[in-house]
This record gives sequence, C-alpha cells and structure tokens, in this order.
Amino acid sequence: MAEPKTVSASLQIDRGVYVIRGRVYDPLTRKTKQRSKSTGLLVKDNTKRKAEKEMKRIIEIWTREANAEVIREDPLFSEYVHHWIEKKRMTLKATSVKSYEDYVHCHILPKLGHLRVREMNLQHLQRFYQVLLEDLSVSSVRKLHVVVSGALLDAVRDGVIPVNFAQYVEFPRGKKFQGSTYSPEQVAVLLTSAENAGEPLHAAAMLAVCYGLRRSEIVGLRWNDIDFDANTLTVQNTVVQNGLVKIEAEQTKTAKSHRVISLIGSTIPYLKSLKSQQIKSGLRLDKVCVWPDGREVRPDFLTHKVPALMKKAGLPPIRLHDLRHTAATILATVASPKQVQEFLGHEDISTTMNVYTHLLDKERIETSKLLDSILKTSVFCSGNCSGANSPT
Repeated sequence: MAEPKTVSASLQIDRGVYVIRGRVYDPLTRKTKQRSKSTGLLVKDNTKRKAEKEMKRIIEIWTREANAEVIREDPLFSEYVHHWIEKKRMTLKATSVKSYEDYVHCHILPKLGHLRVREMNLQHLQRFYQVLLEDLSVSSVRKLHVVVSGALLDAVRDGVIPVNFAQYVEFPRGKKFQGSTYSPEQVAVLLTSAENAGEPLHAAAMLAVCYGLRRSEIVGLRWNDIDFDANTLTVQNTVVQNGLVKIEAEQTKTAKSHRVISLIGSTIPYLKSLKSQQIKSGLRLDKVCVWPDGREVRPDFLTHKVPALMKKAGLPPIRLHDLRHTAATILATVASPKQVQEFLGHEDISTTMNVYTHLLDKERIETSKLLDSILKTSVFCSGNCSGANSPT
C-alpha cells in the first residue's frame, strides 16, 4: 500500500492579505505542483490567528485531495459528484456546500449515482429533471443542475466523455416571485405590535424594517458591532441555519454586504434601553437579538414568528425578508440608487434598481389614473368619454 501523501504549506503575505502557499501532490498527473489560496484576511486587521486557522482547514482539504482515489477509466457518476463536492469546499461557504450535499444525497445519487458516466445522455437527464419538477420548483432544480453539470464538466476534462451534454438541458420558465411591502403607516403598526410582543421579536422587527437587515444579519448582530459614540452599526457577523445546525461566521453574504450604517436617531433610545436591560438581567453581552433569559434566537424562529406577529396585528402577512424590501422601498422615495445600494449592501446595483422600477410602476399607474380623471371632466370629452373607448 502506498504511503499517504502529506501536504506542507506556509502562511505568506501578498499585497497586505494573508495567502496560503504549499506544494501539493496531484493524483491525476502524479506530480507535485505549487498551490496557493487567499484567505481574504487583511494583515492590518490583526487576523493572523484566523489566517492560521484557515490554513489548517485548507491543508486538510489539500491532503484529502492528494490522497483521493484516482477515478477509473469507466467511472460511476457518483464518483464525479463526490469529487465535485470536495472541490467546492475550497471556494464555497460551508452552508452552500451543505445545501449541495443535501441535493446530492436526496435526489442525485438515488437516481443517477449508479450509472456509468458514459451511459448517461441528454434524454436521460431531461427525463430526470421532468420528474423532479413535479415536486420541486424550477429554481430548486436549477440549483441541483449546477452539481450535475459541474460533475459532467469534470468528466469532459478527464476525457471520459467528449462533451458536457448537461448544457443543452431545457427548463420551463419559472414564475418570478413578487414580494410585498408595507406602507409607512403599516410599519408603525408592526413596530407597536412588536414592542408589545417583547423580545426577541421587537429587536428582530426593528432591525429588519428600519435597517433592512437580512435574517442571518439580524441573528448575528452583536453589541460590539454597535458603536453609540460613533453612532454606527456594522454588519459583519452572520448566523445561518442548515436543518438543525446553526453556523456562525464573521462574514456576510457578499463582500458588499459587509457595511457600516449610521444609526437611525429614533432607534437609539430603544437600542440603549435593550442593552441596559440585558446588563441588569446579568446576561453576557453578545448578540443584540436574544431571549430575555439570554438564549440565542434560531433563524427559523424568526421566519415563522414574525409573519404570525403581522397577522395578530391585523396586517397582511408577508415574509420576514419583505421587511427588508419595505425598508428599501421607503428609502428609495427620498434617496438615490447608490445610497440605497450602500445601505442595504446590495452586491449589484441592478438589484437596487428593481426597487426603483417597482416604484416607477406605481407612479405610472397613478399618473394614468390622474390623467383619466382629468379627461373625464375635460371639455374635450364633452361628457362622452368612457375609458378605452374614448374618442381620440
């Protein structure tokens, strides 16, 4: 039996960022090659300890890859799927990898895992997706397709199949979800109801509708992220959930999501009062949104309980994430697209512009109604106008 391959690596600095560099054995080429991986951690932020922890994780992944069994000439599709997942551990967040693993074990391996890669074809894959679409949404099947297509692309690279036929799969057009938002008057009702409900719903509702925080950002917000002297709130820590597992990381959805927001004046007394209450209760000051006894809040709790709070307040129930859309919509009436983008941490300005498009649609409708009311009483109509049948 061959000796297991070991990986050596070191932490280096490249343009102010900690980078991991090492010599790694490639089982496919049977050669050792230089590899590097940026940690994304800035030296100036005193992140060497975090960088060393990240290097340990990367070395473990490189070691697994170096000792991975080389795929046979006539491989099973399951082998390529597993190799694709392992490869993605290098570039994706743990929560994203977990989601892909769920798709693999629930859908891909039971139906496709036993097939030889050379046995698969476009028709087979198209039928597989058609069956899935009976129970899953188009967007869910498309995410699953990312794994299948990625695994087949690797098979093309290795010369097992000549072309990635997954790229020719056709999907039905999925319905684009249209979220709902509240008016400023409805926001006032919601916040009053949340105050009556107490913690943690009060903090959650306020952070969502006033600061436009995502669910993961609400649950992850810490007191050391709020600076009352500088009047700032920094979004830099998140808590996400995969099944029953909570994953906390000092990172945000995207680089742009890491942002600093000026505190809103009317919310400062409440935030200071909430902090004082937690101190008086003898709680360890950590998360802002917690139960009165200090227990941390699960993300899925907010997903279910905030809409229930809306319903109890007599408001039309909407998603928790729609409160973020509400904050964007209200802000968009007085701020520029760039300001809204920075406030909400949108990676792409096109996401922000969707808010403005929605507002413009409403304005166009109101403009048409206004013109219609004017024309109905205009001397030009002479009392004979009737909507679409009016003479021009």
